[in-house]
Amino acid sequence: MNPSSGSSSFFNKVPWTFLVIIYLIVTQVMEIPLDGVPGFVLIGLGVFVLFAEFFKSGDIGLAVFMLDVVTSVSGLVAATVLLCYLVWEMGQPLTFYHWFGYTILLGDTILSPLNSFRTALRNFGVGS
Repeated sequence: MNPSSGSSSFFNKVPWTFLVIIYLIVTQVMEIPLDGVPGFVLIGLGVFVLFAEFFKSGDIGLAVFMLDVVTSVSGLVAATVLLCYLVWEMGQPLTFYHWFGYTILLGDTILSPLNSFRTALRNFGVGS
């Protein structure tokens, strides 16, 4: 992917992490239980987000890297706030799907910066 191309630039700028959070918030507000099809949609969305963020974190510049790290960490904070709100304020027990969405966000927060760092080391020829 060439970061200077238009479609790639748009792809790199979109914080895909927030799709999982938005989906969880929408299902909560609309009172849609995550059992069945909505839960499977969350799983598919989570896998898409994880792959999109992983591929987005390769071969990027410093500004996009910093944006990626900030959105990953802010997404993790937002997901933690959402889970705490569901448990303590709403009294709702968390399901497998809530934990799956949180795990996707945690995985993105850990894997994206590591992939960017690995790519930067490769680009600078470190270790070869």
